[in-house]
Amino acid sequence: MMKIKLIRLGPTLFSLVMCCNVFGEKMPSSGQAFSFPEFYFSHDSEGFSTVRYRAGYYPVYKHGENYTGFDYQHNCFSQDSWSSSVRQLSLVTKAVNPRTGFGYKANVGYNFSNGHKLFTTDSTYSGRITDATSFEVFLNRDRVETENSIKNGVHSTLIGGSLDHQLFSGLSASVMVGHMHFSDSNDRTLFRTKLIYNLVPEYGITAQLRYKQFRNSNVSGPLRNYFNPESYNEWMLALGIRKRTNGWTLKGVAGLGRQSIDGELESTTQLLEFAAISPVNQNSYYFKTQLGYGKSAGLQGSNYSNGYIMEQIIFPF
Repeated sequence: MMKIKLIRLGPTLFSLVMCCNVFGEKMPSSGQAFSFPEFYFSHDSEGFSTVRYRAGYYPVYKHGENYTGFDYQHNCFSQDSWSSSVRQLSLVTKAVNPRTGFGYKANVGYNFSNGHKLFTTDSTYSGRITDATSFEVFLNRDRVETENSIKNGVHSTLIGGSLDHQLFSGLSASVMVGHMHFSDSNDRTLFRTKLIYNLVPEYGITAQLRYKQFRNSNVSGPLRNYFNPESYNEWMLALGIRKRTNGWTLKGVAGLGRQSIDGELESTTQLLEFAAISPVNQNSYYFKTQLGYGKSAGLQGSNYSNGYIMEQIIFPF
């Protein structure tokens, strides 16, 4: 069933590149570009590390948020004395308005490692319903990145959507619902909501109240392939910032929360993220970097933590 959804969604999003201008404005003529190197590194408190290298060629390129082409990605995973690698070839098409953030991205890939083969996707479509309400729908299919999951070829498929609505001047709310199916016979329902208040508008600073929860249908599998309690809940207070300076976009969030796992005693969670994005111009390079740290719960208990850093750079020609 999930494969049918993937096949239907991919061509639909891809046809938008050829058939319509989602922004209703004249775009500059396209050129070409390549992306190299793209890099991602993460390491967690359980000793699991991920390193991703990616290179891309985009024969249709308008700017860093609007292009169509191909990506090659090499993933390396390690934990203690164990290691594994995964390779992936992908077709990617993207058209996002850098001013509003609305548009679409479709990434459809073929992923192979240790005899396990998988068609993957990371696709989204967003837009405005009214002046006060916007939406996003998404579909993601990929491997689950833990040692047991990679050894056993476990993958997940997530489908869902979100709504954002401005309640009144300075205050908005968002709601996301999703369903994730794991190939080891587990289904997870997800729910997230946020209240966002423009605390200092001239500096792009917001105050946020966040809540998220998920429920798993199967918690009695023979292997602990990933963190899958029967229920998980988290409340968080956060400060966010989004600021444009000299064409660059700077954004970040810092939060402190409380989590509950299977209804047991609460413990502290933390979140810290920052990103910098270069100006979006057709004839100039495009650069994006992001780093983050989070502390919540994992396979070994409530004090799981994870840090990551990534960068992307695209050169037009």
